[in-house]
Amino acid sequence: MYSSLVSLLGWAWSWDELIPLQKTIGTTDALAFSLEWQILGPFQIGTREATWGADPLEYFGGFRALEYNGTARYRSSLATNGTVTWSTQLADVSGGCPFNAQANLTVRFPDVEWSFLQSVYGWAALQWQAWARGSIGVTGANVKTIALYTDNVLEFYVDGIHYFGGDMYAIRRAPLVLHLAPGDHRIDIRVIRDVRAMGAVGEPDAEIRLEAAESQKGPSAQNNPGGLVVEERSLLMPDMVNRSLLASSLGSMTVRNEGRRWIKIQQIISTEVSNPDNGSLLPHKTG
Repeated sequence: MYSSLVSLLGWAWSWDELIPLQKTIGTTDALAFSLEWQILGPFQIGTREATWGADPLEYFGGFRALEYNGTARYRSSLATNGTVTWSTQLADVSGGCPFNAQANLTVRFPDVEWSFLQSVYGWAALQWQAWARGSIGVTGANVKTIALYTDNVLEFYVDGIHYFGGDMYAIRRAPLVLHLAPGDHRIDIRVIRDVRAMGAVGEPDAEIRLEAAESQKGPSAQNNPGGLVVEERSLLMPDMVNRSLLASSLGSMTVRNEGRRWIKIQQIISTEVSNPDNGSLLPHKTG
């Protein structure tokens, strides 16, 4: 069954060129990532250029301005004939449940002669970038507040909105908070294979893991307390000295505003020593 994303994007390809973003949704009120992802790449990139752009597709208005076209070709110094084209790859998806969906995508380019490139240019030849396009589907009648975790992702777009500074090293402490209406929402991901972080042994694949977790405290929750989420598992405390004293007076815990309005932090008090502090937490922000 073709995804409704086809009609939303207004694709104009003939039926033999159109590649739908397939989904697996199991219930009437669920989250699910697309099973099939559209890939464009690989393109060369320097080992310290990822955060500075250096995306050759910006010449065409960026990947976000392009649509799948199996006959289009783009220049790349990594390809055997000097050009690359679109392809599709399948993600390992789980979901179809009301509160959580995951997608694990391994981006690989088996047609590229990586061994030859490495023999000429060394390990730097295994540093590359590409783009992947998929979607997340929201079913049901209401807007859902989603915490989107983007492991090993630096830059991405959701419904054309740019987000830079994802979770490149999969620390998973500050997910992106989204408020998604029912329907399909396009995700464009810039895939970066950092050879310094991922190594130069074996196939130069790139692993991406996405997780969408519906908030139980956001605007769409029935027991909405205002959108404040306290990540209890994020608690960090100093070491104990002599079994009685803390090595420092400082500790940390992640709190996140998943609502649409500001939350005023009026007071933070220790259970033993009163030390009030105050501040503000912007919508969609983590502190």
